[in-house]
Amino acid sequence: MIAKVALIRRMPKKISELDYFVPLQLKQAVTVGQLVNVPFRNRLVYGLITEFKENETEEARGKLKSIENIVWDKSALTLKQLSFAIEISEFYNTPLGFILQTCLPPLKKTKIKKINISNSDKMKPAVRKKPEIKFYHNSIERDELLKKLISKSGQTLILVPEISEASSLNLSSDISPTIISAELSEKEIFDIWFKIRTEEIKLVIGTRRALFMPWSNLQTIIVDDESNSNHKSWDMAPRIHAREAAMMLAHAHGAECILTTHTPSVESWYFAQHKVYGSDQEIPVFESTAELVDMKEERRGRNYGFLSLDLEDAINQNTSGDIFLFINRKGSSAYVGCRDCGYVAKCSQCSRGLVYHENTSTLDCHFCNLKIKMFLTCPKCHGANMVMYGVGTQSLEKELSKRNYPNKKIIRIDSDTISIYDKDYNGNKIIIGTQLAWDKINWTKVKLMAFIDADSSLFIPEYKMAENLWEQLRDAQYHLPTGARLVIQTGHIDHHIFSSLSKPQDFYNHELQERKLFAYPPFSYLVRLYNGEKTMDLSKQAANSLFEHLQYLTKDRHDITISNPLPFSPSYSRGMHWHGIVIKISFEKYKQITKFLAQNIPENWKFDPNPNNLLSF
Repeated sequence: MIAKVALIRRMPKKISELDYFVPLQLKQAVTVGQLVNVPFRNRLVYGLITEFKENETEEARGKLKSIENIVWDKSALTLKQLSFAIEISEFYNTPLGFILQTCLPPLKKTKIKKINISNSDKMKPAVRKKPEIKFYHNSIERDELLKKLISKSGQTLILVPEISEASSLNLSSDISPTIISAELSEKEIFDIWFKIRTEEIKLVIGTRRALFMPWSNLQTIIVDDESNSNHKSWDMAPRIHAREAAMMLAHAHGAECILTTHTPSVESWYFAQHKVYGSDQEIPVFESTAELVDMKEERRGRNYGFLSLDLEDAINQNTSGDIFLFINRKGSSAYVGCRDCGYVAKCSQCSRGLVYHENTSTLDCHFCNLKIKMFLTCPKCHGANMVMYGVGTQSLEKELSKRNYPNKKIIRIDSDTISIYDKDYNGNKIIIGTQLAWDKINWTKVKLMAFIDADSSLFIPEYKMAENLWEQLRDAQYHLPTGARLVIQTGHIDHHIFSSLSKPQDFYNHELQERKLFAYPPFSYLVRLYNGEKTMDLSKQAANSLFEHLQYLTKDRHDITISNPLPFSPSYSRGMHWHGIVIKISFEKYKQITKFLAQNIPENWKFDPNPNNLLSF
């Protein structure tokens, strides 16, 4: 008998599983899902049996190495969890052994020898259940909803976009939750793994890592804040989306998959409307209304400052509680340029605009970490008419420090100051912060919040930019306590994002109309492929070669559209020149086609199903 064994290590995808001969003395004891020791490159390594082949030949038997021994009598992974691992490996183009490394406990020889694992796999058939989506207006409603959804008869997994969200859940359930995060030690992971495998742990809260625990009786999977972009892994393989992977896990185990949120993603809302997801609710409308300020009118009235007159009045009137001034850009300015010749200071490596930092008198690239000294005259025309455009956290902090705000401490929270942020300061604050401040501040104390420059990301050429800003604005409304004011400064007051805040359905209708024109999700499924080379010519050549190969493979298919290769923005990053290819797939057979594409791309290309961005990092 021959066993197919996935080595528990990072291997090239094409050889992530190898064949081994099963010795006669082990033939009655081996089973799928078992952890074994096998010889590999003159030493013994761990592997997991994934399949058996009965039709062995004398020639094959002579060439193959044999399984050395069985580590545990019982299967390390249930068949359902192994099925999930294989699905993730194939769909996200990641070697199975690497996925199994995440599925298994830390394999320390001295510890695993002492383990006697019991088999608690509930063998009920896996039945596909329709995903559901449920809404809440505030954190109290969210906690009550999650409490009702926790399984009483089996295991429940609650997926959160960031581990800081786990501590904010107040479930007060009879079942004590276990939190799984990257901060856990190997010993803690080891102990938790076995308790989940034997169903001693019933309730888990965690990020994507928790999907790969050894579930033995999983009944309910809840993806909270389902539209949050942090549910997507974009910088390392497997590039999974938690919502998507949760549905695969639910299907493998016959569990319920429930999406919970205050603001659904455009795709999820569309699928709910078309009965792909179960839902009987309308999108929540928040009590707090947004106050829109037209910055074009401010400029016509000769107010060229960072703060509108309305916002200045609101700050002065706020005598108690915190003020949160949000701007998603650190530094002193958005970019530096010359008024005479139009020159703009850009990074020599990635061509992005350099940001002026007054405290160091440098121009910094926040992408490549390049720093150069600020120049006094234009490098192009040598004129002295250099100006700084836009607002950053440093310049806003400097501007506010010139004013008199009695009993208010001004605090800046961005990547430069996050390590020294005093979270225990109890006085009233004016907080100037980027997205990093979002989970650091005490929202219950915020009485006034303002988006200083709501338009900064609105016209970046990525199809999800409008949705990202929409979710950010709605998330602010969700977090703000009753009675708090929300001021939004914009130069595009008529944009559908702002006009839809009181009528959420309008936003989704508008977005769906636009996406249908370009066949963006939910009207197709996206896969992006990207690759870096040492020179731009090599990058272009590799991209064109793959494009032609994929065009040939899919020439008879009408359910796939492959874009021409395009350079990334920035095209140069991490010492490489990058090109990407975007593929649109009909939803009818998107899993089958995605796996087919994964099998036909070179090993060095990044494979990213359901990406957050199309041609940028």
